[in-house]
Amino acid sequence: MADIQQSASSMESSSGTAYALFLHRQELQRRQMLYTKVSRTKIQLTKELIAKQKQRLGACTNEDLEILNRETQFKRTLQQKLKHRSKQLKAIARQQERRES
Repeated sequence: MADIQQSASSMESSSGTAYALFLHRQELQRRQMLYTKVSRTKIQLTKELIAKQKQRLGACTNEDLEILNRETQFKRTLQQKLKHRSKQLKAIARQQERRES
């Protein structure tokens, strides 16, 4: 019974990863890539990979743990950059509104 639940969970995870990869590829193929969309799809893909790795945490080697740590740090850094970029865009929009007023 536990094997069935684990395989169902694994299938859901792999389809989520495949979809996240599909979205990321779609964004990369656009003529005019949008930084925020590419970053969001990259964050989603990284989340999926981290979740997969966490499912196999019991059979992890030290190398696997290092990879998990790097993936987690990459995701955090990307989220911070995205947040910073969002703040920059809001500041630019406010400046433009002031100039037009």
